[in-house]
Amino acid sequence: MCREPRARRSPEHGHRLPATLVGCLTLILALSIVVRESRPSVRALGLLALLAIVLQGILGGVTVLYKLPLAVSVAHACLGQTFLLGALVRHTGAGLATPDFPLAFGRVVPPLVSPYITVHFAHRIGALVVAASVMATAAVAGRCHRGDSRLGRPALLALALLVLQITLGGVTVWSRRAVQATTTHLVVGAALLATSLTLTLRASRLIGWRGLARAPAGLGRHALL
Repeated sequence: MCREPRARRSPEHGHRLPATLVGCLTLILALSIVVRESRPSVRALGLLALLAIVLQGILGGVTVLYKLPLAVSVAHACLGQTFLLGALVRHTGAGLATPDFPLAFGRVVPPLVSPYITVHFAHRIGALVVAASVMATAAVAGRCHRGDSRLGRPALLALALLVLQITLGGVTVWSRRAVQATTTHLVVGAALLATSLTLTLRASRLIGWRGLARAPAGLGRHALL
């Protein structure tokens, strides 16, 4: 029986209910794809979605059981947002709502005249945030830990995957969402997430989360990366 105060249980329970619904819907979708779909690439996407939702559930359980460990909580949040936004773009048909790249209808900010364009643009903004974060992390890792391959290699790999991911995003739009480009775009995005998590875990082993929390304010960023 949960012994948490009711004020704390309600938001947590409210989080689990939609998560359970998403998990059930994903399971139904994946099973229907595997049974009815003959194209191997589409079947692979169905299985990948099922794997992602299972991993998300495991990360959620570990987050609760071990009282919000930072690395697991961050992975849980990132995977959830990636899954939600990617699914939203895919199933609303917003993947080609903006038909050009890197501009949007020839502008930096497109006219947000429909929810599909808004969803697509939100996807691009999220990609920009990720790109800025990866480049900043790689810059700090290279400057403060030059010669340390434990952080340098995953940082460089994250940069390479970032360039490839942006390129695949453009190819996906230019090719009118060709299956090969779209599938590879999804796979590389997952690889970038895994590489970022690896970099985070290695940094935590070098100094430890408690050591980072006790570090002087001016050293926090450099101590982590």
